[in-house]
Amino acid sequence: IVVATVAAALLKLPVLYVEVPDNLWSEIHFPSWTVLQSVSFSVVFQAGIVLAVVASAETLLCATAVDQMQSDTRTDYNRELAAQGIGNMVCGLLGALPMTGVIVRSSANVEAGGKTRLSAILHGLWLLVFVSLLAFILRMIPTAALAAMLVYIGYKLINFKAIRELRKYGWGEVAIYATTVGTIVCTDLLTGVLTGIGLSAIKLLHTFSHLVVSLDVDQENRKAVLSL
Repeated sequence: IVVATVAAALLKLPVLYVEVPDNLWSEIHFPSWTVLQSVSFSVVFQAGIVLAVVASAETLLCATAVDQMQSDTRTDYNRELAAQGIGNMVCGLLGALPMTGVIVRSSANVEAGGKTRLSAILHGLWLLVFVSLLAFILRMIPTAALAAMLVYIGYKLINFKAIRELRKYGWGEVAIYATTVGTIVCTDLLTGVLTGIGLSAIKLLHTFSHLVVSLDVDQENRKAVLSL
């Protein structure tokens, strides 16, 4: 990030850079009846359900991945979701973007040696300091550099050994895994997760149907043998 920022600044590259407001407090917008009157309740309710499902799925997947990366502390999923719900209520009151668990900063904390939840609190504190006091530095960072960092960290999270272990259960499991990952990359997290769940359900039904058929065949064979 430092190298890309320095290179973009020296060469004055015409690329997209991080956008940060001059005054963070000016971006706070408290809810008003005018906003609620201009939008139907069904639209607000639908948006809330979608955000809850997406944020919860991302947080739970992130927590599971972090638990696999370290063995010092384990995630309390109920507490995690409760904290996220309270945090999103505060975000809604301040007009901020919804919050959720993010694997990038979580893995960065683990790799940096973080052992307690204080690492996540300090992570947020440093972000607040930079956005509030050092916004001019953030504006020098090319967004492409941040995208490259996300791709690299995502690649490091791939467990190739687990994929090989998955092969023992059949190529069908590998195909579902690959389809889920591809759908997440090409579309979004929620679509990918729902696709994976749907394919798993179809495979499970297919397996059960063949099992029932094989049991019926066995019973018919037994009856034929007994009749002889």
